[in-house]
Amino acid sequence: MQRAVPPVKKSLSDRSSRTSTASGVSPLAEETYIELVRNVFDTLAPTIIMAVSFAIVGAAVVSEQPDGLLISLLVLGCIAAVSRIAVLVSCRRIARDPGLTAPRARHIEHYFRCAYLSFAVCFGFFSAAAYALSTPQYRGVIVALVFGYGAGVAAGLSVRPQISIPSVAIATVPTIVVAFSFATTPDLLLGSLLAVFSAGGIHAIRCRYKIVSTRLTTIGAFASLARRDHLTGLGNRLSLRETFKAYASASGAADIIAVHCLDLDRFKQVNDLYGHPVGDALLVAVAERLRRVLRTSDFAARIGGDEFVVVQTHAHHPTEVELLARRIVREVAAPFMIEGHRLEIGTSVGYVLSTAEGIDLDDLTTRADEALYKAKR
Repeated sequence: MQRAVPPVKKSLSDRSSRTSTASGVSPLAEETYIELVRNVFDTLAPTIIMAVSFAIVGAAVVSEQPDGLLISLLVLGCIAAVSRIAVLVSCRRIARDPGLTAPRARHIEHYFRCAYLSFAVCFGFFSAAAYALSTPQYRGVIVALVFGYGAGVAAGLSVRPQISIPSVAIATVPTIVVAFSFATTPDLLLGSLLAVFSAGGIHAIRCRYKIVSTRLTTIGAFASLARRDHLTGLGNRLSLRETFKAYASASGAADIIAVHCLDLDRFKQVNDLYGHPVGDALLVAVAERLRRVLRTSDFAARIGGDEFVVVQTHAHHPTEVELLARRIVREVAAPFMIEGHRLEIGTSVGYVLSTAEGIDLDDLTTRADEALYKAKR
């Protein structure tokens, strides 16, 4: 479906922010933070393996030592493990959304942190109680389980040290304390080894986080330069194509994706009357107004001169698309104050709608361009 929105006829007259991290860690660019949060939601397989291992070892320990405290901690730990898996499964699609914002990333990370630390608490106290109550034969198994948990956290969650470091400490320190309390040579050796490996794991988490965050920040900076229009800060053609593909993949089959093509009316007159610096400032102001009317799930790009493309995603009815087009026309038609000049321009918008299934950006932009020319005529 393609539609044209006529321009408002008026005459010419007289994004990078930072997000904070844990204490002692430098602030991250929002793009880097979002990417790090995405990484933690790719840990489903090791999380399931850890949950199954905990359940099997816990059941074996409880069968050998049916203590009420151990049973309670085992049940709580299994509930926390299931909750951890549920959070990963339910939030993975949100984490993979190319339009994920830093506030939304913080929101899903909060759920992840609560589930992760809850399991660490149950795991740590169960391991300590099991070590204290079990026979020496089972103590080695428990220490191996604790070591495996710490190694898994260090390997899979080092990109978020504010979650991984407390998790390792909570899960290992109780067992270390109990092991030292026995004051026998084997127990002291086990406690010492566990303490050394835990400290090494925490050090490795800090080092890996620093390396990964620095690398992602550098890559993100270069990628941003390559994908941004140097004047307005909007996306360019490369960014438009990549982002459109990502949005189309993340959208459901029933979602409507719309492509709006627009160019500015009487922009050439502004350049001719006031010069290119004023014209450039006007383009920047137009880009800012586009950002203001778009949702976080939408995307705008400048593809040349005074030509822009807006990709609208997650629409559920064609009227939403038409309303956005009319908002764009209304926003651009409002007067601009540029370097002391009151400038009034208009814009023409042509748009085309499609479902997320089997769409092609080139085809959509061609048809949206046709609707744009109809609007200008």
